[in-house]
Amino acid sequence: MAVFEDRVGRSARTLLGSQGFDGGWGLTLTSVSSVVNTSEVLPVLRVAGLAGEPVRRALDFLSDAIAEHCRPRQKGGRGEHTRFVAFGLAGLLSHPRFFHHGRVADTVVWCVDWLEDQRTEHGWPEVLGLGDSSLHQTALVVRSLAQLRDTLHDLGPGLRLTAGTDTGGMLERIEPLIGHGVRGLLYHRRPSGAWGWRTYVDTDPSPSKTALCLLAFAAVRSGTGPGGEPAYKDLPQETGGVHGTTRDRRLSEVITEASQWLLRNHHRWETFVEDDKDVQGTAWEHMAYALCAQAVVHAGVDPRDTRLSRAWHLMDGLWDPEAGMWAEPGGSGRRATIRATYWTVAAYEDCLARLARIGLTDTSEPGEPGSEIRISHAVPGPNHTVLLRLPDNEDPVACVLSERLFDLVRTVYAAPGGAMATGEIAQSLFVARSSVPKYVQRVNAAVSAAIGGAPARLLLPHPIGGAAGYRLAGR
Repeated sequence: MAVFEDRVGRSARTLLGSQGFDGGWGLTLTSVSSVVNTSEVLPVLRVAGLAGEPVRRALDFLSDAIAEHCRPRQKGGRGEHTRFVAFGLAGLLSHPRFFHHGRVADTVVWCVDWLEDQRTEHGWPEVLGLGDSSLHQTALVVRSLAQLRDTLHDLGPGLRLTAGTDTGGMLERIEPLIGHGVRGLLYHRRPSGAWGWRTYVDTDPSPSKTALCLLAFAAVRSGTGPGGEPAYKDLPQETGGVHGTTRDRRLSEVITEASQWLLRNHHRWETFVEDDKDVQGTAWEHMAYALCAQAVVHAGVDPRDTRLSRAWHLMDGLWDPEAGMWAEPGGSGRRATIRATYWTVAAYEDCLARLARIGLTDTSEPGEPGSEIRISHAVPGPNHTVLLRLPDNEDPVACVLSERLFDLVRTVYAAPGGAMATGEIAQSLFVARSSVPKYVQRVNAAVSAAIGGAPARLLLPHPIGGAAGYRLAGR
């Protein structure tokens, strides 16, 4: 975990050096740009704290390419695949501060139009014309729509998006689509808490499809409305209809049972990739070792659970210092890819966030609280460095942060009393309000690493006028 910041920064620099002239990225660093791979790169840049012109160029590429990709092959497109819309929408939303850049908002509306028109009975298909719903694509669509819902709530009611469309009107269209996707995924849930690798037929359970559904449901449940209320009412819903025996479950229960199934069956995914035969037009492999680790940690499992150790060990060993990215495992030799980097970064990001929340040392056993070190004073310095004063240290400890994390610390430091409401922080940094806790967790994780791994927090929860917020330690 301590080397993650350096590695994700190195990965981002590698990717920036291979950005196509059109602003996108392809399957490999020399491939033709695609919607899917460009959308996988953008979150890596965000985690590394990079934005600016490279991100604008990538968003311009997506704004032009999503509709073009979705055209039939005989008409110059790449096929009417749901994945171009599902991944493309996630890519457009990966940097919320640029929602009004160029044609981003217009393309988001186009994606919602497409998803409204192309629904199947239980979700969305892998490719248009197929009656079967795809668990992979439906889960991706639900997760992207939940992210769009949260972005629109952060923008506020009545904000004009495009001609004739504002945030309120768009939310009214998104909520039924989320509900449609959720019901479709629940319909195919098995009594074990897992999902098969295909819909409607009795197949072996799939760790990757189970993890994708878990992450989709977690995204649906995690959002908050404009007044701070839950954006989704987690009421009992019917699950497992495809198997004839139904059960009523809340999404919170579905998430817990899916994570328990993944942990019980960790030997099925901890060192493997999983082939997805449902994806047409390309050979598709899920990075199950990273995807499933991310899912169970996102569901609340301690990252140091021994059942996850082989997956973390594999991801650590897949770092390729020569390529400057993470590699995929394989019997014929490892190769550094954008997909492996994307899923590994996502897993590490959730891991660090979870460790920051539970505040445990690296040496204590899971469930044993560590002794948190109190920071008596902190001040932003030059070169993205924060100088920390600890009670038992005469000399300050220097903690070097990424540009985005340093901006967060500096913003709170400059606020009256060193405290600031979450919404105000989001506005100052031009990010979604739901992203602020993640940045806070990364700051605290970096501070902990700077003082030798002991638990410590530079930014502490602090209510501001009845609203959630944070204050700087020592203020």
